[in-house]
Amino acid sequence: MRDLWKDSLVYAVTDRSWLRGQSLAEQVEAAILGGATLVQFREKELAGEEREAAALEVQRVCKKHGIPFIVNDDVELAVRIGADGVHVGQKDMEAGLVRRMVGPDRIIGVTAKTVEQARAARDAGADYLGSGAVFGSATKKDAKPMSLAQFAEICASVDIPVVAIGGITEENMEKLSGCGMAGFAIVSGIFAAEDIEETTRRIREKAEKLVKPQAGCSEMSVCPGESVCPGELRDHFRTLVAEKRPVIQCITNIVTVNDCANALLAVGASPTMAHHPQEMADFAKICDGLVCNMGATESLEAMQIAAEIAARMGHPIVIDPVGCAGSPFRREKCLALIRAAHPACIRGNSAEIRALAEHSNTGRGVDVEQNDAEKNDPDGYESLKAAARALSEETGAIVIATGTVDLLVHRDRYYEVHAGSPWMTRITGSGCMLSSLLGAFLAAENTLESAWACCTWMAQCGEQAQQETESLGAGTGTYHIKLIDALSQS
Repeated sequence: MRDLWKDSLVYAVTDRSWLRGQSLAEQVEAAILGGATLVQFREKELAGEEREAAALEVQRVCKKHGIPFIVNDDVELAVRIGADGVHVGQKDMEAGLVRRMVGPDRIIGVTAKTVEQARAARDAGADYLGSGAVFGSATKKDAKPMSLAQFAEICASVDIPVVAIGGITEENMEKLSGCGMAGFAIVSGIFAAEDIEETTRRIREKAEKLVKPQAGCSEMSVCPGESVCPGELRDHFRTLVAEKRPVIQCITNIVTVNDCANALLAVGASPTMAHHPQEMADFAKICDGLVCNMGATESLEAMQIAAEIAARMGHPIVIDPVGCAGSPFRREKCLALIRAAHPACIRGNSAEIRALAEHSNTGRGVDVEQNDAEKNDPDGYESLKAAARALSEETGAIVIATGTVDLLVHRDRYYEVHAGSPWMTRITGSGCMLSSLLGAFLAAENTLESAWACCTWMAQCGEQAQQETESLGAGTGTYHIKLIDALSQS
């Protein structure tokens, strides 16, 4: 069984338009020698015996080098010559029928331009998807470019490889960083090059940097293509929050009430900070999301009431398990709230996430930082991922363990954010602020990608605030202000 997550990395799609005295097979071999991992025969201008002869010639080169050979559209030709697989578009044969024709062992690729098409193709038996056109298309003049946010959403919606296609070259492929693709399908970017082998080699090097560990190399079935949410996707969700202006009810500890309210105002959301049980019904009904911070132990009754109403209304609930790593009282109350509220998200530091997953003490105090050590200890970090995944599967929530590396897990999918500032640990409330912001982002769109965008936004604002503070030679008081400033900047 081939690993399509690896085979899809550099997906060369043939086109005879650029032969320049070479045969198609010679060009394909040059691409393979440069690092192409999969080849699709796509020669729509050929027909009959000429088409089959050309396909067989390319297939022989692929077999020689152990590279999968895919035929575009022509299912009968793929079966007749024994191709490794076939790729069909939305206007071609339906994937379920293709599967019945080619049998269980051949690869089926399907073009998908929406989440609905992607999931339908997967359910019908597709092994991978081709999605685009991400940058328009020289070979399909009527192809409409797809936004990177749309492409990333498709990648995140299925647990099979998604290959980006449409106008991709070595110059623009980095723009897809972080979208979650398994690889890049390239036509002219490879075959129009003067030196196909060398160009493909450079493309392969870039692809290996842009496509991080994928499903099949981890317990998680979908992994990020990059460690920081791409700018377009981050800005998409940031704009969505500003446009929707969600009202977020925050029941948070007295130390950070002002910070959380200002953070929400900075991104265009509207905070309410009511705590009394008798006013929860009125406030919860007008809110679009709820954030419950276990630092507010005096407000547990209010949390229960607000969570019951928010859950009934279908509004996302974020729970911040502050102090649960060292306080059995907080941990039990938090677990009870989780069971009752069915939260959209649970965000804490790694010790708090472990404590909830393992139902035991895993640290002391409130500001416990373990991600540093765990990230440098592969076994420790893998066990943190396992704990986060277990908690996500148990609760159905997006589970976020923040630290030097932010780990976001939703069942069998995860993202990492390798950004942020150590100064964030030197002020009170940065974690509580993030939890409040997650309430706003998830109220705008309740998805793992929205949470990823939120964590990236906060981390990058933390970096910006540090740079500006250090340039002034100032300290943590200035950093605190600069962080709010950065959050408010579009």
